[in-house]
Amino acid sequence: MTGILQRDTVLLGDVENRTNDPLFDGSLRQALLLQLAQSPYLQILPDQRVHSVLQNMMRAADTPILGSVALEICQRTATKAAITGSIVAFGDEYVIGLAATSAEGDLVVSEQARARGKGEVLRALDAASLSLRGKLGESLASMERFSGPFEEVATPSLEALKAYTLGRREWFRHGDAAAIPHFARAIELDGNFVSAHSALALACMNMGQARRGRELIDRAYGLRERVSARERARVTAIYWTISVGDLHRSLDAYHAWMEDFPRDGTAAINAGGLYMILGQFERAYEASEEGRLFELTSIAHSNVAIILMALGRHGEARAVLESAFARGLDAYFLHLDAYQEAFLRGDTETMRAHFRAVEGRATEEDFLLAAQANTEAFNGHHDRARELSKRAAESALRAGATEMSGVWQAEAALREAELGNRERAKAGAISALETVKGRHVECIAAYALARAGDVAGATNIAADLDREWPNDTIVQRQWLPCIRAAIALDSGDGSGAVEFLEPAASMELGLVPPFEGGLAIAPWLRGTAYLVGKRYDDAAREFRKIVEHPGIVKNFFIYPLAKQHLEQL
Repeated sequence: MTGILQRDTVLLGDVENRTNDPLFDGSLRQALLLQLAQSPYLQILPDQRVHSVLQNMMRAADTPILGSVALEICQRTATKAAITGSIVAFGDEYVIGLAATSAEGDLVVSEQARARGKGEVLRALDAASLSLRGKLGESLASMERFSGPFEEVATPSLEALKAYTLGRREWFRHGDAAAIPHFARAIELDGNFVSAHSALALACMNMGQARRGRELIDRAYGLRERVSARERARVTAIYWTISVGDLHRSLDAYHAWMEDFPRDGTAAINAGGLYMILGQFERAYEASEEGRLFELTSIAHSNVAIILMALGRHGEARAVLESAFARGLDAYFLHLDAYQEAFLRGDTETMRAHFRAVEGRATEEDFLLAAQANTEAFNGHHDRARELSKRAAESALRAGATEMSGVWQAEAALREAELGNRERAKAGAISALETVKGRHVECIAAYALARAGDVAGATNIAADLDREWPNDTIVQRQWLPCIRAAIALDSGDGSGAVEFLEPAASMELGLVPPFEGGLAIAPWLRGTAYLVGKRYDDAAREFRKIVEHPGIVKNFFIYPLAKQHLEQL
């Protein structure tokens, strides 16, 4: 027993295809990943980290992770060992070999299995990987609990697995749009392939196809007993977040996931993201830092940077982002975070650099265009803000991200409403709703309509949201209270507005998806309502909440409006 599983991260390299059958290219490595991921002890170096190291090594992204390349990655990442494999054909018999090699190049353990015919290859790989887990030190009790047969917890179809593998590759290299056809093909080949359903769901959600994404997650959740314990925990958490919107049930799922798989950073990182939405930034930091110990991914760095900014620790946030870029991570949201951090210290040159870094990148540049629009509005340059918001919406629409296109239009409408440009606000909100019907768009557009005086339109959308999302934490405790308060304010009912805002109090300074900052709309409305009632000290207290939290509100234009009111009181 080596004990590697108890202490160390391992690199999962490639399974070299020495047959002439392209069906095995990449797919056996993906199968091995799904099998080994069942172990609560085995921590696999994230693919994103592997590819960033390849980039630093001046190697192509598709370089086979075998031999000396695998050993160098281990040494560069302080990874204990590399697991690699091979498949060889002798007539209709296939021989699969697996080996764990230390970072120094010494063979730790090896395993071999034979398959009679192509249809038995996945079963043979399954048996070999399970035996390898035992040789690496995992207990029999653990393997009995966390080792469902691959054909039951994933798919018995090599063709479906191949399509899923291609989808994963395309997602990593080219984004969601490129991955969607492959994930869809995997589901066509095996309608019970849960990992393909959840992967396609997330890709659809990211592309603004919210309704389709929700349907796919519902389907994956219904099939959750067919997957491994780790995948079941993941699907359950995603279901509560996306399909139901109940962040507290989702947190319960993430904590259960962390309990069974304490070395899986994904659960902790995602839990940290939910705590950010709830406005619990200290808890978010604790969870996200725990996750970052195991997964040095773009998301892990981004979450920690966002939290540090929210906590006012801007210098530390900058250091985290600089560390991410030094590791070769280049996700658009890291550039967005760095743009916002530079905004907080007035570094326009750095802001421009991160804006340019993402310019022209489909499904990504719209986030930076929208951020720049907010900066222009923050500084009172509203014509320029309108132009940039339009560009952001058009960029997203061209890339097929229809919901994000609607979000940018709705956000622009919200700005117009708060500035008193009612007709512009109504037109923008209606245009957003015509682009796409999605939870985020409907929430923002309904609020804009309420502030623009279209009470009937806002009321109808609010009723639809209440009916469709009765357990959604963000809808019920953030947007609906604000929409109802805005409607009350339109009729001059300041006390009614304050009452409507009570459910929003606990998370009013949390992040508001799909943005990476807090809009602080509840304290803004509450302060405005207190002004109506001439309760000036109470109003000042609410506006001060906004002004004292620049790391949360960032460049959202509510900040200068609140500051202006505060200075006048």
